[in-house]
Amino acid sequence: MTELSRRLDAHQRSRIAELDLTPTQAKALEELGEPKTARELAGVLCCEPPNVTYVISKLEKQGMVVREPHPLDGRAKQLVLTEAGRELRLDLLRRMGTESPLDHLTHEERAALRDDLLKALGRGD
Repeated sequence: MTELSRRLDAHQRSRIAELDLTPTQAKALEELGEPKTARELAGVLCCEPPNVTYVISKLEKQGMVVREPHPLDGRAKQLVLTEAGRELRLDLLRRMGTESPLDHLTHEERAALRDDLLKALGRGD
């Protein structure tokens, strides 16, 4: 398990680095497939809202994210990917899925591995 974890981590880090992103920026892009408030994103990223503000500010300066009024809460802003942000997110997801340490497994073997890992974590049926 430890060796697989190391290989998956190295794979992710190399793909993220190809796009000149930090791991936190990459995770934020991944999670912003749908708009979220900074507080929601912080919860998903398991970090404090000020840390998310820093990450989002950098992505905003790069033209990847904009802050828009929340449609249901006039006091809140939601984080929305720009067209460039959506393209970068798709590129990131594509890269993460290529040359993976799990590429040699069939679809069925990957599904079985996923099910077994979820079961080991107490989240499977």
